[in-house]
Amino acid sequence: MTTTARVLLSAIVFTSLALAARPGLASGFLIYDVSGQAIGRASAVSADVDEPAAVWFNPANLAYLKGVNASVGGVFLTSKSTFSPSGGGAETSTKRGNFFLPSIFASGLLTDRVAVGIGAYSTFGIGITWPGDWVGRESAIHASLETLTFNPTVAVKVHPRVAVAAGFDAVRSVVDFTNGLPPLIGGDVRLAAGTWGYGFNVAGLYKISPDRLHLALTYRSRVKLDFDGQANFSPANPDFAPVLPDQRGTASITLPDIITVGAMGRPRSDLALTFDANVVLWSTYDRIDINFQTAPDRAIVSNGRNTFTLRGGADWTFPARWPGLHLRGGLIYDRSAIPSTNLGPALPDSDRVDVALGAGYGRGHFRADLGYLLVIFLPADSTTGQEGPVGTYNTIAQLLGLTLSVRWP
Repeated sequence: MTTTARVLLSAIVFTSLALAARPGLASGFLIYDVSGQAIGRASAVSADVDEPAAVWFNPANLAYLKGVNASVGGVFLTSKSTFSPSGGGAETSTKRGNFFLPSIFASGLLTDRVAVGIGAYSTFGIGITWPGDWVGRESAIHASLETLTFNPTVAVKVHPRVAVAAGFDAVRSVVDFTNGLPPLIGGDVRLAAGTWGYGFNVAGLYKISPDRLHLALTYRSRVKLDFDGQANFSPANPDFAPVLPDQRGTASITLPDIITVGAMGRPRSDLALTFDANVVLWSTYDRIDINFQTAPDRAIVSNGRNTFTLRGGADWTFPARWPGLHLRGGLIYDRSAIPSTNLGPALPDSDRVDVALGAGYGRGHFRADLGYLLVIFLPADSTTGQEGPVGTYNTIAQLLGLTLSVRWP
């Protein structure tokens, strides 16, 4: 077994032990930002990523990384939402959500043209808790979707300026939802379940002018998650207990396809400017049918729409007197996937404007990168009451990511 193979095998085993029983949790649905280095550039890195997190952003870049690379890190996310009823009245706020999303990546060259990599990370999740007695309790009291993706991938340099890659995604997911029962019954119902889903990804990178102008294209397939778990009914009115026993419950959610087009331009040797456009096919998230054995079934009609995210970033390398030091910044515009007619408290989505800042320092074999992202959700109106009370949702979230990397030799 070669040194590269041994290092990668060790990374795989460590990844499984560290993360298999600890999937990430996030407030939101797609958490694209999994690296401290990438967060500092608004994750506009698909055409210019020189860390093993390229497994997620664009694995074709792995063909150009030298030696064996590994990184470990995580993103701390904090968020809070408020709801203001349209007819006036007191605001209702969620419990502040504080979550940690760990990630581990590793890559290595097998030959001068072929590289392999693996990652374990969390990029999809919901984590939101409303008061148990609030006006929208029948729509959501608690909503949690946790995912952990294992992603092995292979990259091939088909030309000195062109690389392609393909990978396999195995997604472990757990859901835990609690909704209030109608006033006549009172109490609540909780559904918890876990499952596996599978998908794939392909990518390409074209270095039109190496280190000066790059173009990138990536695609990640949709992943269907079929949940089969236990529904626990807790009616406050004892008259309903005989007809609402605990029972089996099933539901299906399909994670969306993601298409990314990226570009990097370097107008001067110490400054890289990057741009990414993500197209996310949220039409896969149009309806969730929750089926019970004997209790009435329920449907959540989110009517998700295909949408886009625009990302722009900059990475400035300090002059020679500060070798290895980087300063970064970026902006993001993220269009809402849920229309106002279907907006609900389980996922109070809206258009977002994000501001990113970051810094990194490398010396010898080691590097540390820190990134901060302020996520400003624009006010979102629920207009029909179809999936929750009519009113306005406001949300603020912040992400802080730290990544530690090492490279051999």
